[in-house]
This record gives sequence, structure tokens and C-alpha cells, in this order.
Amino acid sequence: MNPYLSAFVLSVPMVVAAPYVAAETHPAQAQMQQNIDAVLKIARNGSLSEAQKVKQIEQYADRYLDYERISALAVGAPWREFSATQKTEFIRAFKDMIIAMYSHSALIGAADAQVRLLPKMTVNGNKFDVFSELHTKKGTKYEVAYQLYKVGPVYKIYNIRVDGTSLVTVYRNQFGELIKQKGIDGTIATVKAKGLKKQ
Repeated sequence: MNPYLSAFVLSVPMVVAAPYVAAETHPAQAQMQQNIDAVLKIARNGSLSEAQKVKQIEQYADRYLDYERISALAVGAPWREFSATQKTEFIRAFKDMIIAMYSHSALIGAADAQVRLLPKMTVNGNKFDVFSELHTKKGTKYEVAYQLYKVGPVYKIYNIRVDGTSLVTVYRNQFGELIKQKGIDGTIATVKAKGLKKQ
């Protein structure tokens, strides 16, 4: 997994391509600007330890990331076979694994990055793609697309793509193989033990 993707995690059925629209004042983009600013402020706070930064970003992200939908999309079709208890256990384990594996590199990347929202977005019913451009300290540039849907006044993130690499698909092949080899409970145990390969 690209570390800059995970930086904003700590910060899908196929749809018909929607036209780009101006987004300077759209509420989805305004919220994403607020989210990015909040994550970067925490990452750059020199008075906090790394553990404190991770905890604060995690608590902030909990309000805006739909971990259930992210998990369902990452697992794919086998998600329908999970019981309610298995789904709950998997969601918690998947979130904990991602944070443990990528928090350090994510904080470094977020602290050094320059991010700007792009004046475009796609709209498809209640789904919105908001785009940003991330520049690293080394001069590398990435386009980050946040996929959201609206729940009341809040736009929930259900996927993030960095230069076309999707959060919900980077582990799907591993989950598919694990479920075939170890079953659902064995897969959950592997995720709890952080036993997946780092992407």
C-alpha cells in the first residue's frame, strides 16, 4: 500500500462515469478541506508524541470513515457469508492492522506533504468523488481521490485512491486467498495477528 494513502486513512459497485463539475463551494469538498487541515495540524504538532498523534488522528477519522463499508468492499463477495459477529471482529481487526502497519510512515508523509484540493469533483446520486493533489518533500506528486456518500450533514469516506490505487482493493486478493485456505474465522485471526503482507 502506498504510504500516502494510509496517511489519509489515519487522517464499490461499478458506477457510470460522471462528468467533472466545479467544486469550489460544494459541501463535500469543504468537509474534505477541513479533514485534511485537521489531520495535518495533528501530524505537525511538535508537542505530541507519535503515539498521541496516531490516537488523535484515529479519533478524528472515526467520525468520517465508514469502516464497515471499507471492510465490505475490501473483502468483496465473501462478505455476505460473514455473520454479524464476524463482521464486527473483522472491521476492528482490519482497522487496527492498518494503523499498526502504516502509522509511522503515514505521519512522516503527512507532516512533510503539501496538499491542495483540485477544482473538480464527480457526482453520482448520493456519491461524490473529491480530488486533491499531494506533493511530497522529495518532489513527488500524487492525485488522491476521496470517495464519499452523504449521511445527514456528514460526508462519509468509503474509499480512497492514490494515483488509481484503491484502499479497498489492495488487500482483496489476500483476503480471497485467506478465506479459501483458512475460512472466515482463520482470516479474522490472521488480520488480528497483523499477518498480512504489507502492500
